[in-house]
Amino acid sequence: MFIVLRLLFVLAVLGIAYCAFKYQGSRDPSWLRLIKWILYSTLGLLVIFFVGLLIERLWVG
Repeated sequence: MFIVLRLLFVLAVLGIAYCAFKYQGSRDPSWLRLIKWILYSTLGLLVIFFVGLLIERLWVG
């Protein structure tokens, strides 16, 4: 489970870095929207993982 979270963070950081690099060259606001989308989706998945771990911890033990 934690390997998935680490891979998610690595992919998010690489994606944001790529979008920031492309934004520096073109100043196209679509890159900023893509960065925002990556951040929101990463935070959403983290909340889902946290709730799942919390439910598992409370019910299993």
